[in-house]
This record gives sequence, C-alpha cells and structure tokens, in this order.
Amino acid sequence: MKSIFILFTSFFLLTACSSSTNTTPETFNTTSEKGLAIGTITFEGEKPTNDIYRFFYEPISGDKKFIRRNDGKIEIKARLKRERVYNGDFNDKKTYTFIIEGEPGKYAFTQYNYLDHIGYTGMVSDSKKFSIPFDIKKGAITYIGEFNYVENAAPGSPRIFIWDKFDRDKEEFKKKYPNINWDITEDNTPKKGDTGNGIIDFMAQ
Repeated sequence: MKSIFILFTSFFLLTACSSSTNTTPETFNTTSEKGLAIGTITFEGEKPTNDIYRFFYEPISGDKKFIRRNDGKIEIKARLKRERVYNGDFNDKKTYTFIIEGEPGKYAFTQYNYLDHIGYTGMVSDSKKFSIPFDIKKGAITYIGEFNYVENAAPGSPRIFIWDKFDRDKEEFKKKYPNINWDITEDNTPKKGDTGNGIIDFMAQ
C-alpha cells in the first residue's frame, strides 16, 4: 500500500532522530516498574534504497489506554544531507541498536514501512501485517534478536530474518551504554510468530 506524504509529515520526519523514537534511559535497575526490550536491526545491501525506515510495535493485550501509552516505532533515517548512507552503530554502520522501554506485558512488531524520499512527492510503502512477539518484564532487560532487513528482497521471499545474535549484540550495548548492567539481560529471541505470508523468517528455531 502506498500513500503521498504531505508537508507536515515530511517536516516531522526530517526532525526525528535517526535510530529510534524512544528515549534511551541513561540508567536502569531491577527496581524499575518498567522493563527494557533490546535488539538490533541490520540492513543487507550496498546502500539504502529509501530515505526512512520505520518498524512499528504495540502491546497485544491490555486496555486501550495501556496500548496507546506503550505502542511506538523504531525509526531509522538513512539520508545525510544529499546522500543515502547507513549510519548505524557497528558492522560497517549497517547495524543499529534499539531499546524499547515500556510497561510489563506482551508485545509484537506488527508492520514496517519506508519512505522512498523526503519531500512533497515522497511515497510511503506499507508492509502486510505480521507478528514478531516479545515480552517486556518488570525490572528486567530482554533481548529480542537481530532483525536482518533485506533491501532488495525478491517478491514472495522474506524481507526480515530474525536471528539470535545475543552474545555479539550484548557487547555492543555495553560499549554504547556503559551505565547499564547488560549482564542481567535475558535472551528471548522470538522463534515463531505470524510471518505475514512469508515476509518474516524466524531463524532462531
């Protein structure tokens, strides 16, 4: 599904942060009423084919107020000035870390979209709905895997592969956020879910 981006939406995207719409906590401990879900997004491709990528998540249980408080997105801007480039955290800047801080409950990533270029005539393409499930636990940190995004996936083949890269990714979180005790992190990489008719492939089975 595609739609025209209007001026106000384009302006919002231009001012959004490059890696996530969540505010990353400076510290975290086991007494917190909330929990963290962490993971990485890796792009497979020589260079970005779009300007902005967004990955949407939401609680899959709870009342409307709970869902509204805790839904969100990971947003990645792949344009610096006039050039499309990856600007991630490691792996030749193709891998981005993300942190979701939320109230305890069951969640899922349900859709992604991308903006082909920023501006009046930018087109947004939305994926089919899918479900990559994960939990957020009170006072805990949960690793939910690497989302390997294939830029030029052929029609009918998977676009996102879910991999367990727990040991590698935990070390990168330690480097980037040294004030958080990442050794308490639990590996809970999803092993199954709704593949959206094949656009998601769970590799950690």
